[in-house]
Amino acid sequence: MTKLIRDRNLNGTDDLSELKGSIQAIGLSNPVQVEQIGDGVYELVQGVRRLTAWRELWNETGDEEAWARIPATIIASGESLERLYRRMVDENLVRKDISFGEMAMLAKEYASDPDTGSGDVDAAVLELFRSAGKQKRSYIRAFAQLLDVIGPHIQFPQEIPRQLGLDLRKAIDARPALAERLAKDLGALPSPRNAEDERAILVEIVRLGVVTGSETQRARKPRPARTTFRLERPGGAAKVTASHGRLEVRLDTDFSAKDRRRMEDALAMFLQQLDE
Repeated sequence: MTKLIRDRNLNGTDDLSELKGSIQAIGLSNPVQVEQIGDGVYELVQGVRRLTAWRELWNETGDEEAWARIPATIIASGESLERLYRRMVDENLVRKDISFGEMAMLAKEYASDPDTGSGDVDAAVLELFRSAGKQKRSYIRAFAQLLDVIGPHIQFPQEIPRQLGLDLRKAIDARPALAERLAKDLGALPSPRNAEDERAILVEIVRLGVVTGSETQRARKPRPARTTFRLERPGGAAKVTASHGRLEVRLDTDFSAKDRRRMEDALAMFLQQLDE
């Protein structure tokens, strides 16, 4: 899995539960693609999420008969590295969930790889994302410029929404001192941090960048009180965020499949406990 730098972020934050459920239910409808580089030795070309999900199913079930081998298409050897990257990128461009942060990280890594022959990030964006529209490529370049500034300080660049990333780059361009403030605020986050906490800091930096006038006029408005915590449980950890008028519970569960009456009863008991 080392031939290509992946444009999918698999640092433990990628939720593969839906993909694993689909594989268990109907199998692998689209085999991974590999290139043979030796006797019984293959390099992965396409399908990093599929292969990762397959391996997780093997580890979780221990069923070697079902999961020790994965369906794969063997492509012809000798295809240029540039074309293999294009294959990977074009496959993932049709996915709705690939982020500008992930695409920008790939462009930066591609540009720095001596084996690709790419001169700089702009050239890498043009080469890799030739199938994308001109506007989309400009967004990727903007995110790459943003990562030049915030890359060492942020752990979840793939979770930055498009508009927030563009606004953040403009804010830092207008007030370069905000980059130092951003690094300080991100560094003060507790460990382990989460993407929501990082986004809250990015939003605040954007707000500081657009506020004008004297330092008095730029005084920050009080931030709404918010409590976040992680609840460990046998069925999987729950991430909880509580603020004025809102309580959010994020859990790897399909609540739409739960019986409505059971959910109503459980929520009624929960709210009653909070009121006591």
